[in-house]
Amino acid sequence: MIASSTNKATKQDWLELGYQHFATFGPDNLSIKRLSKELGASRASFYNYFGDADVFIDELLTMHWKIAVNFSNEGKSFCTQLFPDLYDVLAKYPIPLQFNIQLFRHRHVPAYNFLFIKTYENSANAFLLKLFAQEFNLSQPESELFKLWLTVGEAWYSRLNPEDLSASTMENHAREILDAVIQFSGSTLYSSLSAGNAI
Repeated sequence: MIASSTNKATKQDWLELGYQHFATFGPDNLSIKRLSKELGASRASFYNYFGDADVFIDELLTMHWKIAVNFSNEGKSFCTQLFPDLYDVLAKYPIPLQFNIQLFRHRHVPAYNFLFIKTYENSANAFLLKLFAQEFNLSQPESELFKLWLTVGEAWYSRLNPEDLSASTMENHAREILDAVIQFSGSTLYSSLSAGNAI
């Protein structure tokens, strides 16, 4: 819960609002002044809790990792098939999904790239690779499946519009991309590239 102007903002208040702002506006537009104004709290309280903006960002990334682990646990419990189960679960996480979109869009920052890949690996290993292989009758080794799944994910994230994160829209994007990737993975070109052969 976000503190009102009559309450003292807690560390958690700063983190929750900061998380929403990072997800909505991106890391480049994360403003302590704007957060302070919305919380009705002094900037001094921010510096008391975090010391500086870098520590704050690190804590937001840690918060996101915990949410990603919870997502993977829910997905493992709920998803029995890729379509529509995955996208129904994803639709319950609009702010964390927007946060992941920001990580994807700012992958030139090593910490953001690392966390994007780590969250992707976590959900893939927890339940998604199994569903992916099951959906398309794939029998490649797990490392090859992950490369394909990551290719799908990068294309999927590049298409996402934060204004429409409905289950049906996300699923439609995924179906289109998966069809193209699966066709490509069966091609001679893909086999040559995977084997490291020259074209």
